[in-house]
Amino acid sequence: MFESVPITASKVVDGETVRAEFLCDTGRLRIVSGTQVRAEWFPPHSWFAIASISGHSRWGTRPDEADLLRLIDNYAGYSSHESYTFVNS
Repeated sequence: MFESVPITASKVVDGETVRAEFLCDTGRLRIVSGTQVRAEWFPPHSWFAIASISGHSRWGTRPDEADLLRLIDNYAGYSSHESYTFVNS
């Protein structure tokens, strides 16, 4: 069975490691904080999420680490806040 290796990026936000994972074969995109999945999208929503923050990147169907770091920043609210706290919804 074919197993896809995700494209990942991570950074520490408010003392907690936040990771973004993208699986190219399925298009699944996840934001993981610690061991908890905070958000999960599938195509076309995963593509829209990446395209909306990637600016002039040429990510196509394979975002790079920089695109995923921008996604983490956007999800964390860094564009409009100094810091953030995850809210369970």
